[in-house]
Amino acid sequence: MSTETRLQRVHIKLSRVQAWLFAVPRLRAMVGANALLGEMLRVALPELARSTGRGWALAASSGRYPAADGNDPLKEHDDPAADARGGIVSRDGGHFEALFAGGAEAFVDAAGQLLRTKVPGLRFLISIDGESRTKSQAHLSTELPVLAPCEWTGRGLASALVEQGDERPAVSLEAAQRHVAARRTEDGTAVDVASLLSARTKLKTLDRPQELSQLVGDGYLALIHADGNGVGSVLGKDESDGARATFFHRNRVLLRRAVKKAIDEHCPETGSAPLVPLMLGGDDLLLVARAEIALPFVVTLCAELEAIQRNQAGFKLTLGVGVVIARHTIPIHRLHEVAERLASSAKRRYRGLDAGKKRSVADWAVFTTTWVDDPEEVRRRDWLRGSGNDLRVLSQRPLDVLGEQRLDSLQGLLAAAHKLDRAPRSQLRYLVDQLPRGRALSELAFAELSDDAKRALADAGIHEPWRRAEGAWITPLLDLVEIFEIRRLGRNSVRKEAAHV
Repeated sequence: MSTETRLQRVHIKLSRVQAWLFAVPRLRAMVGANALLGEMLRVALPELARSTGRGWALAASSGRYPAADGNDPLKEHDDPAADARGGIVSRDGGHFEALFAGGAEAFVDAAGQLLRTKVPGLRFLISIDGESRTKSQAHLSTELPVLAPCEWTGRGLASALVEQGDERPAVSLEAAQRHVAARRTEDGTAVDVASLLSARTKLKTLDRPQELSQLVGDGYLALIHADGNGVGSVLGKDESDGARATFFHRNRVLLRRAVKKAIDEHCPETGSAPLVPLMLGGDDLLLVARAEIALPFVVTLCAELEAIQRNQAGFKLTLGVGVVIARHTIPIHRLHEVAERLASSAKRRYRGLDAGKKRSVADWAVFTTTWVDDPEEVRRRDWLRGSGNDLRVLSQRPLDVLGEQRLDSLQGLLAAAHKLDRAPRSQLRYLVDQLPRGRALSELAFAELSDDAKRALADAGIHEPWRRAEGAWITPLLDLVEIFEIRRLGRNSVRKEAAHV
């Protein structure tokens, strides 16, 4: 039996992290919550484990762990080999794992208390050698017994004042804690991965919006949820710790490189930031952005991920991406629920792809209403028409992200949408309105388009409204016109209000 098998392995798994992130529905508070999470995983728990004279002692791992990657934008912050020599096996992606020569029980008690105190409300499970020992419990508030509720959440007691612009709302201690942590993301002292990477991009010099309304202005908000495809199914249970660490380290380095490229590609040199990363884990990303840059951001992200793996053998990291576009006034937790469902839709399509042809897939939904419904219900109701040989499917989603000059890819649709600028928008919208009414009416509407509209659609690659595929009639028109209209969302209503005044 090796020395390492006699050691005690403590594993801390954080759960429902993103639900906790949205517990205080303010942009600054969400950024601060992620900073708190990063500080806990990357600093507080390792420092607690390394502390001496408290009844426990770390033990170095004998496995072969990867060194820092020279191409990693955060290479000085991610060196698994150095961590393993000090007994820390993992501290990324919502997991903390360490090896102890003794005293693991005492560390578990201390770690549980630290988590309950510093990140109240966050769910976690702590195990020793795979056996569950403690989990999150109800947190007893230490707030003063004042009567007013938190102005931000309506939950908890208004026990602290925070300064945000000209406002000084009275909030709960938990909300204030997140607000203070957000300051560290602004002064460059935060240690979560999203903040560390942002400091390596154009975001470092841009003005940071404090609220979602400041981020989007008179436009719409996009919430992007991206997750690695097939990552959990690649490694077998018998893989060594070193092999697992090498695999996950490779994936998070790839994602960080691609995210950095996408941020720099879609941010200006000066002015206000058009996007805010909320969370960046091992192979997942959560980000809010102005609606008009969301889908181009996804294409750049996946294109860069593809480019840097072009000559690499073995597993290729691809993403399943969900993007929801809506008014910023809709509760952020609801937008996230929809974005997760869209990402799941993209991942289902990925699993149906042939082996050896795996690629990034995206699904998106645009809502102009005051609430966002279940996208699956909306699609069954609005996108399926006819039956039998006349079955019509009004959208192609979910789609491959990449594919130049292909109207069945997000990249191709974005390129084609730029060619519609000279087409009369009213005619395009009328054409899309006819699609659910039948092929005869939609083909008639297509035939009656003006010459400008026909030329624009021809330049975009559309010469007829329908094509036959997989036993149904399919059209790219709804997807194309919807993408074309995204950058105008909200602008028309603002102009009408101004004209009315």
